[in-house]
Amino acid sequence: MKKIITSVFVLIASAIAIPGFTMDDMPMSSEKVSEKVITGKGKVMSINKSTNQIRLKHEPIPALNWPAMNMEFKVKEKALLDKVKIGDNVTFTLAPSGQDYVITSLKQ
Repeated sequence: MKKIITSVFVLIASAIAIPGFTMDDMPMSSEKVSEKVITGKGKVMSINKSTNQIRLKHEPIPALNWPAMNMEFKVKEKALLDKVKIGDNVTFTLAPSGQDYVITSLKQ
């Protein structure tokens, strides 16, 4: 047991002594990940203003490790749906919302 405690102490002391390494370099929670801007590009396949949803055929989204696919998203603000029409090629921004992602910006 004494050897384990000593080994742990040596490992911690070594980590602290690494030049240029600070606690700020370590991700402490998912907050830093969720602050990252997630963008995508796709084509508008359908718009449903009554449910605030848009179906996009989007390119891969590397930030989420998503392949290209056809999927439906909720939009944060209904007015975003007035800016596009079916067939438009768009750039969009996603933000986490519970277990899903919501579109926070949408541009042609």
